[in-house]
Amino acid sequence: MTAARVNRGALLGGASTRVLVAAVAVLALWGSVLWAYLAPPPTANESRAISGPSSLRLVVSAGQSSPAGGKFNRFDVQTQPIVAPVNARGHVAFYASVMRSKTTEGIFLATEQGLFKLAGVGDTVSGAGVLSEFAGHPVPALNDLDGVAFGAAVARASATEGVFLASGGRLTTIALSGNDAPGIPNGTFAEFDSPTIDNWNDVAFVATVRRGRETLQALYLYAGGKLRKLVAEGDRLPPPQRGAFEKFGVPAINNKGVIAFPAVLDHAAVLGGIFLAGSRDLRLLLAAGAVTQGGDMLVQFSEHVAINDDDNVALSAHVRSGATIKESVLLVTPEGVAEVASVGDSAPGGGTFSAFGPWPGLGPGKMVAFVAGVEDGPGPIGLYALRSNGLGPVAMVGQPLPDGKVLPNFVINPVVSAASNGALTFATMAEPASGQPNSIYYFGPSPAAAN
Repeated sequence: MTAARVNRGALLGGASTRVLVAAVAVLALWGSVLWAYLAPPPTANESRAISGPSSLRLVVSAGQSSPAGGKFNRFDVQTQPIVAPVNARGHVAFYASVMRSKTTEGIFLATEQGLFKLAGVGDTVSGAGVLSEFAGHPVPALNDLDGVAFGAAVARASATEGVFLASGGRLTTIALSGNDAPGIPNGTFAEFDSPTIDNWNDVAFVATVRRGRETLQALYLYAGGKLRKLVAEGDRLPPPQRGAFEKFGVPAINNKGVIAFPAVLDHAAVLGGIFLAGSRDLRLLLAAGAVTQGGDMLVQFSEHVAINDDDNVALSAHVRSGATIKESVLLVTPEGVAEVASVGDSAPGGGTFSAFGPWPGLGPGKMVAFVAGVEDGPGPIGLYALRSNGLGPVAMVGQPLPDGKVLPNFVINPVVSAASNGALTFATMAEPASGQPNSIYYFGPSPAAAN
């Protein structure tokens, strides 16, 4: 079996486990599979927003020298999705393990000036001990000022893990296990999911809180140096809905402080939905059972969503069309829920869509980017983007690269990250026959245009 077929099979095989809220099926899995300000945050009208012709370039490869010493080894952990967020300056943050270095793994930043270590195993964080491992949360979150939020395990302290912010050359502790959980009487933090960050260095994340002998999940926001609970398991839904929150997916935040998050519900009229919180009053944006503009019914949706500064939200989902349930990429705007692409649709450039990556990326306006398996197309897997001129391919396995090689296979469970200016990043996996290593690629304007 060829590597292309193996990778496509993984993409197809993961489809049933990447959706977490069902309107017609029993909920069995949630999260079992499968991220001090320096100046006012930039806006779309400021010079930091880069422009110019887009091109595909290599960001980093396994075997390349690491700024922490040694050489980069891997960019993933146990086949978890590789998320390498990109910002409007063309800078890319990524997790990597490192060979032949005391810093065995860390969070790094790629800029036009080179590669930089933001945080690594062995680094000391004031009041938190020493960073000891990133493997549980290898998903950094990046803003346009190069602030990066991440989760990590710690040693030489009473805590075992925490959420941290790397900004301006400093590491700041956002939350630590064992500390009091604000807003939950007698609650203490136990575990954390991957955080998200905006241009004000506000950080949102879901935490597991221990209260007596029970544990519960809660969504938190760190802003202005303070940590506050937004909503917790067992909290009642906002009127006019009835019921309570039960479990939470991974949140996403935009630069207006609006947080989008998926949630499973208990004793409610629907079994789950996508909610908005943060700088907005808590409200339901999209419920399981909702109908798309094409007339299909939302059955399941992904654990991860994306939100941009227009408050548009993108997600992966399963929808029911007649008696058929199909996988789709959705975009939620004030006009309604649109199906960007669905399994069985004709793929631009040839072939038909056969499966999608775990969740899509969302750029400016209504730009949605996603990785898809393709049957009978120019390649087995491709990166596609919906722009103002329609849906089109961006990169395809097997396409020629500037160095004379061809683009290798995407990684298993491929995810694309999108910046507010439309730049994209994605990861590929090693192909021994071609001699190409694991790599992270960037598609967009030259980062040098930002400076």
